[in-house]
Amino acid sequence: METVLNAVNELGCAFEEFKSTYDERLSSLEKTGKADSLIEQKLSRLNAEVDRKYENLNKLQLAFKRPALGDTEGSLSFSEQERKSAFFHYVRKGDETKLFQLEAKALSSGSGADGGYLIPQVVSDRIGRELANLSPIRELASVMTISSSSVDLLIDKEKAEVGWAAETQQRDESTSPKLAKIQIPVHELYAKPRATQKLLDDSRVNIEEWLANRISTKMAQVENKAFLEGDGDNKPKGFMNYATVERGALEWGKIEHLQTGVNGAFAQENPGDILIETIHAMKSEYQKDAVWLMSRSAHAAVRKLKDRNGLYLWLPGLGAESTPTLLGYKVVIVEDMPPLTPDRPSNAIVFANLKEGYQIVDRAGIHILRDPFSAKPYVEFYTTKRVGGDVMNFDAFKIIKFAGGEQE
Repeated sequence: METVLNAVNELGCAFEEFKSTYDERLSSLEKTGKADSLIEQKLSRLNAEVDRKYENLNKLQLAFKRPALGDTEGSLSFSEQERKSAFFHYVRKGDETKLFQLEAKALSSGSGADGGYLIPQVVSDRIGRELANLSPIRELASVMTISSSSVDLLIDKEKAEVGWAAETQQRDESTSPKLAKIQIPVHELYAKPRATQKLLDDSRVNIEEWLANRISTKMAQVENKAFLEGDGDNKPKGFMNYATVERGALEWGKIEHLQTGVNGAFAQENPGDILIETIHAMKSEYQKDAVWLMSRSAHAAVRKLKDRNGLYLWLPGLGAESTPTLLGYKVVIVEDMPPLTPDRPSNAIVFANLKEGYQIVDRAGIHILRDPFSAKPYVEFYTTKRVGGDVMNFDAFKIIKFAGGEQE
């Protein structure tokens, strides 16, 4: 709307200048009986400029009246419907002629020369929603979308000092916050779902649903593991990959841990106390949205814990809430978390506020290339997206280390 209003103002200014010049031309004709050549040239130029700005305004008004793109077929603009139809014709038949023409016309980054075609936005959004449902870390963490190869974030390592003062009271100089700059690059993640040509030719098969499910399922398994333990080399940096320190010795780049005192198990006496200590080790500002992350084996051990009155600490989800809780905080089972194995040290449980502590970065757009040759008689769909991730607040994580004695 702001662009349309600016175009209206520009047209108004150009027309006012045209009128002023035209009045000047009439005045010259009355005085001399002939038109001044310089005024005629200026008038011709202004007339062309008014026509150009008027045409531009009409285009903007038409674009402004078009319905916004949505998730349903009926809410798509004609051009997007056409592109979606061309895309799935390419997926089913391999005919890229119409799709290539549309991509070239739109000057899209997803041209064939880039090794694939950009998946339509409505399909890409569907894949994104299914990724969030399948990847517990993605669902809980902070997620942003960028158009470049990386993003730079400034993190407050320490809060700036503030204080109260009367109106005329002298203010002591406050300390400046210590900032840390972290760069999160995006890395290429790929999937290669396969289908038979017979399946693709079947008009009753919802090819959009099939493709979105296959891509999201395969990608979710890989990226979720990287968010946990990725080393940052051509993949996201996982929070479990960082070194840990004992409680009270927290420093930037490391995560605090609390030890149970027993390898691969809770302490025999008052085993649930370590959970309470872990909660209170986290700052209250991060506790509100914190959750317990654990594997199935750790979850099985937690469900057996009781307090001193013999009541279970773990509670099942009640009513519409299906997520169980542990001491009032949600329990999220993450298959890729370290297992809790008797007599073996492990970091099997994490208490974390992922919204504050972990940043996931997606590059806009998912590309796909139909390949009927590499895996005959199947058709492969080589699909790529770019994603990155890293810790942005180490104070939002607390790890329970199932270990005894001195551990590195």
